[in-house]
Amino acid sequence: MKRGLLLIAVLLSVGVCFSSYAQKKFDGKTITAVKEWKLEGKKKSIDHLTKYDANGNKVEEIEYNNVGDQKSRTTYEYNAKGKCVKESYFDEYNKLEKTVTIEYHENGKKKSQSTYLPNGKLKNTKEFEYILE
Repeated sequence: MKRGLLLIAVLLSVGVCFSSYAQKKFDGKTITAVKEWKLEGKKKSIDHLTKYDANGNKVEEIEYNNVGDQKSRTTYEYNAKGKCVKESYFDEYNKLEKTVTIEYHENGKKKSQSTYLPNGKLKNTKEFEYILE
């Protein structure tokens, strides 16, 4: 049973590595943005725009409504180890709704996540506990 779980974990991590790599390159070129288009009959409208930095990290994601106006926007900031440490959420008027900061253990696992209101007041904090066998 433990061997089977270990094998599944290894296969999943290999898949994540390859899918992460696939997001960074396309036909040998670095992907800087991905546009998702909604097709309804002959009508084509933008649905999502995702932007990436030179390291392949998602730095911005914009969702659009059915007429092509911004519905929401999220920005992402990373530390030197490539871990997302800050997410900022904006509404359709580009007004900040909330900010989430993330802390990690030395092993790279999430330690805590704090959500702040636009005025900087702490809304809530989550702590992550890992149950090990």
